[in-house]
Amino acid sequence: MKNRGFTLLELLLVVSLLLIVFGVVGLSFTTNIKGNIELSGRINKTVEELSIYNQLAKQFFSGYTGLGTNIKLEKDRLSFYTLYPVLYFGAVRVEYYVEDFEGKKKLVYEEFPYVDGKLGYGGLKKQVLGVFKNVSFEAYTGNRFFTSYSGKTFPKVLKVTLDNKEYYIFSGR
Repeated sequence: MKNRGFTLLELLLVVSLLLIVFGVVGLSFTTNIKGNIELSGRINKTVEELSIYNQLAKQFFSGYTGLGTNIKLEKDRLSFYTLYPVLYFGAVRVEYYVEDFEGKKKLVYEEFPYVDGKLGYGGLKKQVLGVFKNVSFEAYTGNRFFTSYSGKTFPKVLKVTLDNKEYYIFSGR
């Protein structure tokens, strides 16, 4: 009677082939998962940037011009009066400013519930809009961009830079 079965070499060969196949499939799966996580992170960051741009554009376009100084732009702060509030109703003073945060820049939004003549000061309600590598604001007036601006009228263009992406907001004036 002959023994029927597999030799040890045949079993080792099948197990080795299965390990290679499962290793390739597992590596492909984990690489795919990592790619999806990275893509999801980039999409969330882009949505965050576009939300900031959208909010700022609506507020900037509906800017209030009833006082002597209605907009003030400093190195890391943009403040102005608008008729498009986020947290309150009516005309408000809004403050966008940058704080250093663990080697990055945190963009903070504050709002004061009425036009109070105190541009450049903190508001009442505070929201962190995002953390970026860099954040900057520039006003276009007189055929150049300025990092400092103050006036009754809004500049024709406001340039907002978030993580080296430039967004341009036109005031419509």
